[in-house]
Amino acid sequence: MFNTDPLPYFLEFLPGSEKIIHKLDELSWDYELALVLDCASLERVEKDFARRLQGIKVINIDHHESNCKFGDINLVEAQASSTGEILFKLFSHLNRPLSQTTATCLYTAIMMDTGSFRYINTTPASLEIAFQLAKLGANPAYIARQVYENHPPARLLLLAQTLQTLQFGNDGKRAEIVLTQQMFKKAGAGPAMAEGFINYLTSVRGVEVAILFRELEPGKYKVSFRSQGRVNVAKLAEELGGGGHFQASGTTLEGKLEEIQALVRKKVDELIAQIK
Repeated sequence: MFNTDPLPYFLEFLPGSEKIIHKLDELSWDYELALVLDCASLERVEKDFARRLQGIKVINIDHHESNCKFGDINLVEAQASSTGEILFKLFSHLNRPLSQTTATCLYTAIMMDTGSFRYINTTPASLEIAFQLAKLGANPAYIARQVYENHPPARLLLLAQTLQTLQFGNDGKRAEIVLTQQMFKKAGAGPAMAEGFINYLTSVRGVEVAILFRELEPGKYKVSFRSQGRVNVAKLAEELGGGGHFQASGTTLEGKLEEIQALVRKKVDELIAQIK
């Protein structure tokens, strides 16, 4: 298992997480097959890793509508709530019982991608699969506790700073916050501690689209979008060079923050104006 990014602290409880490799030089590269999970394109993986995939058969398993079918075999189901859901259905054809370890990992994947079964991608199928995984030993209460209620104090200090940047626009239909590198430094927090901050905005009555501007480095920002379901923010992100889902998407933009905000606000407000 390879992931160029460090494991978020709230996922360290997952069985097998300690086996994930994070450095390319620790891979032997004598592989015949690579499975790329939950990536709409190879641009989502580390550049050198993507380059080294040349000559290796690739199976692409994903649920993003914007998936560009880059694999030799593409198992892409846009109607699935998560890649975890697709894997459960794939494993069901193996004619062998899933372990509690596997059930825990798959349940976590589905729970997180459905926002604890609150998002529009929550379907009877995803609920049924979650039920089956719980029967196999996944503990919903324990998993939710580890993911959502297991944060260090620095996260709260970071959230307090972030909420001070809160702005509303378009008669309260647009909400936004900003996260800077200075805020992370002041709070003593890492990037993973900002997970879920944007959801505070979508919890506000009347907000149709929430936006988070997170500074990656001077002049470079990751822009995240969340929709309440009447605005397709995946389309918006694609126009800006990114991608994602109908209700959750993102992109990376370079320039001055004020100019990026002006561009994004204009496009968001245009989409909100189309709501009937």
